[in-house]
Amino acid sequence: MSNLKEEVDIEKSYGKESSLKKEEFLKTFEIKESGLNTTEATNLIHKYGLNEIKQAKPKKWYHYFLESLFSPFNSILLGIACILFYTDVYLAETPSYANIIVIAILVVSSTLLEFFEEYHSNKAAEKLKELVATTTTVIRNGKETLIPINQVVLGDIVLLSAGSLIPADLRVLESKDLYVGQSSLTGESDAVKKNVELSINASDLDSISDLDNICFMGTNVISRNC
Repeated sequence: MSNLKEEVDIEKSYGKESSLKKEEFLKTFEIKESGLNTTEATNLIHKYGLNEIKQAKPKKWYHYFLESLFSPFNSILLGIACILFYTDVYLAETPSYANIIVIAILVVSSTLLEFFEEYHSNKAAEKLKELVATTTTVIRNGKETLIPINQVVLGDIVLLSAGSLIPADLRVLESKDLYVGQSSLTGESDAVKKNVELSINASDLDSISDLDNICFMGTNVISRNC
């Protein structure tokens, strides 16, 4: 992430959220330490949408078919077939289609086998993905509640423990010995300690991952003692 500072304006993206003191942050963004109630959370979902990253539309069956048809192996066979058509049909006094037919059978067989394998395996993976629902713990209606990650909204108080997946970009409000693994973000294996207050000015940071009072979506808690 050597070019992260060039790609992301750190101060513009997170400067205000990270530089404010805890009490100022709560007041500015109207955050209640007691969390949201169900009605507030539902209204925010309707307003901002679900907490999920937009994904590409699933491929249609013909996409898999075309990929199988023009696989490297089939592309070589089709190239050979073109050469044979020129030598055995176009140039020959007596056209012969035997070799071309054999290659055509190989291409069709290879395409169908690869197509059905890829198509069914990807469909199975999509169904499995739908069944796996990652959850997180927030304070809703004044009590700890386990909810799907895509139901997290602005203003939620998220409770983290060792092994927790960070469900969204979060400002740390309370912590003691909170270490987060950011390898998915930076590629570095060392865990980073997170604090309630930012240790240096956002304008002086070299990388967005250096914000030590912000936990980033997709990273995970290594240890926590609070």
